[in-house]
Order: sequence, then C-alpha cells, then structure tokens
Amino acid sequence: MRVEYAEPEPQGLAAMVGGLIEANLARHPERVRLLRPAVIDLSAPDAAVSVTLSIEPGRIRVSSGDHPSVRSHVHVRAPAEDLLLLASVPLRFGLPDPLRRGGRTVLARVIRGRIRIQGLVRHPSTLSRLSRLLSVV
Repeated sequence: MRVEYAEPEPQGLAAMVGGLIEANLARHPERVRLLRPAVIDLSAPDAAVSVTLSIEPGRIRVSSGDHPSVRSHVHVRAPAEDLLLLASVPLRFGLPDPLRRGGRTVLARVIRGRIRIQGLVRHPSTLSRLSRLLSVV
C-alpha cells in the first residue's frame, strides 16, 4: 500500500491527511480492504486549505487544492477544527456513533450545516470507508 503525494513536498492539510492514513494503515493493515476507487475532497475554508484524495486499490494519491476537472464522489467542507474532529470521533459501522458523545457532536454539526458533506446520500459507503481510513479510534 502506498500513499503518494502530487507535490514533491506536501504541506499542511495534504501532509497531515496523507500521514494519518499512512500511519493508520501501518497500524491496521486490515484497513487496506477499504481502498476501493473513489475521489474525495476535504476542504477547510476558514484556513483556506483543501485536499483531494484519489483512492485506488493499493494506492492513495493526495494532492493539495481543489481539482475541478476531477469529479469527486464525496466532498467534506468544514472548519479545520471539525476536520480534525472527524479523525477522532468514535465510529459505528464507519459513521459517527450516535450513542457516544463525540459521535453526537459530529452529527449535530452536520445537521446544523457546520460540517457539509456532498455525496452523503449517493455514496454513503465511500464516506464510511473514508471515516475508517482516517479514524485513530
């Protein structure tokens, strides 16, 4: 399994997300089965950063910025602190666990529109796989 970066020296959000996924896959090699084709955009408008994840079997390509020429399956737009929260939220079936405080916090932010997820209805399994790839819990 490889995490590849589009930029020779990844910065900020791209380095953090790529490093987190790489570390999680090293600690939990069984998560490699989550690597099915998908394109996912993460953006934090408050910090003016975004990252695109192109996932293929055995490989994840991480690139900084939006790539309008590539249609993403899921786009998560949230304040930077909420993107970080997504990595530490307890999961149930790959989605925030409503029976635990952290899960309820994330779900409330989604309902209020603070965390916006495009593609949630059309690609729930992609969102679930992303959550499990990012999860440190």
